[in-house]
Amino acid sequence: MKSWVVMTLGTVLLLAEEAQAAISGQIDARLTIIASCAVTNDITNSAGSPVGDFSLLDFGSQGPTWTNPINANLSDAGNGTLEVSCNPSVTGFTVTIDGGTHGDGTTRRLSNGTQTIPYQLFLDASGGDSYRIGQQRNFAVTHGGQVPIPVFGSVVANTRAVPAGVYTDTLTVTLDW
Repeated sequence: MKSWVVMTLGTVLLLAEEAQAAISGQIDARLTIIASCAVTNDITNSAGSPVGDFSLLDFGSQGPTWTNPINANLSDAGNGTLEVSCNPSVTGFTVTIDGGTHGDGTTRRLSNGTQTIPYQLFLDASGGDSYRIGQQRNFAVTHGGQVPIPVFGSVVANTRAVPAGVYTDTLTVTLDW
């Protein structure tokens, strides 16, 4: 039995020495660029996908009442716009802004958890062209440059005293190309 084990090991060792060889193969490399757009606002970059925190629409601080609308623009962007860059295969896209976390389907609302304050969104600082809830707005892409997406907000005048607190809302902006 001992000789049998020795002979088997000898055969295995002999085969192992003869099995040395070199193998070569290939590795394929690939990068796929999809037809897409990237959203920036000089602070936040959500490259390749329109998902992320684009900016803050800051209405500032206010007393319990106000007789004029309170206006705001996208504070991080500085000029009230998001910038969208698309590759050449995208010639246009739509922007849709929902009703926010506290909206009721027809009105966007800021909330402190118990009270709400209505507000509106516009494409221009003068408030002449609004973003209605769920409405698609069309934007054309020309020459591969950045396309500005203006977003301005306005809280309507309020002569009824509201409780102190931080009133917030979260809007979902959807780009579709």
